[in-house]
Amino acid sequence: MARKPINYWEKRSTELMKRLERNTEHTINSLIQAYEQATKNINKEINKIFNKYAVDGKLTKKEALELLNTKKSKEFYDNLLKEINSIDDVDIKRKLLAKYNAPAYSYRISRYQALQENIDVELKKLADIEQQITKIQYVDTIKEGYYHNIYDIQKGTGLGFSFAQIDNRTINLMLNGNWVDGGNFSKRIWNNSEKLGNYLRIQLTADTMSGKSIQKISKELSEYMNVGLYNATRLVRTEVCHFANESEMLSYEELDIKRYRFVATLDQITCEECTRLDNKVFNVKDRKPRKELCSYSSTEIDVLQ
Repeated sequence: MARKPINYWEKRSTELMKRLERNTEHTINSLIQAYEQATKNINKEINKIFNKYAVDGKLTKKEALELLNTKKSKEFYDNLLKEINSIDDVDIKRKLLAKYNAPAYSYRISRYQALQENIDVELKKLADIEQQITKIQYVDTIKEGYYHNIYDIQKGTGLGFSFAQIDNRTINLMLNGNWVDGGNFSKRIWNNSEKLGNYLRIQLTADTMSGKSIQKISKELSEYMNVGLYNATRLVRTEVCHFANESEMLSYEELDIKRYRFVATLDQITCEECTRLDNKVFNVKDRKPRKELCSYSSTEIDVLQ
């Protein structure tokens, strides 16, 4: 059975995490919409190529090879560059433009290559949107964790004291910190996008060559994209937990708090690591970012004065 909060410090941590959880759900809903739109866009390209030529939604292996080897027009190339230019991430845009502006590429590509490139660019656009959506959430989480924790400590101790505002430089340092797998949140988004793109390109080719119907290919594509969405939402929850904890520790440092006690709610979703750390006391100066975090709704921090 979950242990109920028994004092002020437990209650204020629980309330903060519930607020962050509600805000995170809004972010996840935005991600769901972005993934659904990307899935529709890719399916639209698949149907554009195959539906005109398929009989009863199917192509023989020979027909598929002949169709996919047909050269695409300059119109496709121009549209591809337009989609690339819509990406906000400067580094990703530069790399894509360098690739597709190469003389050897031009617009002399096959339908097969065109479909592969459409998938690649569509997923890059999706990752770009994902990065924008989640960054807003993480900045809000950092500010909420920092300021609300200071407010709670003032209220809980009955003391009024001055403190420094959290500036953009500090926030950016936190956002760009490599706290797990040697990368920050942005790098993990692009890595997930690359993995999903590689899988989709390989699987789509296999599905086409196996003679699967367009309807079945579209259905499987949606399933693969849902796996990508699952990974994206899991990343968001983990990152929100991380930034909430980091901003809370930053507020301790600002208030010159020396020690804190880790309090786990000990319910059925609490991970083994949180259970092991329950009720242990740590020095703020010795704290290290945890490499894995369970659901942010199942852990709290208790200030020791």
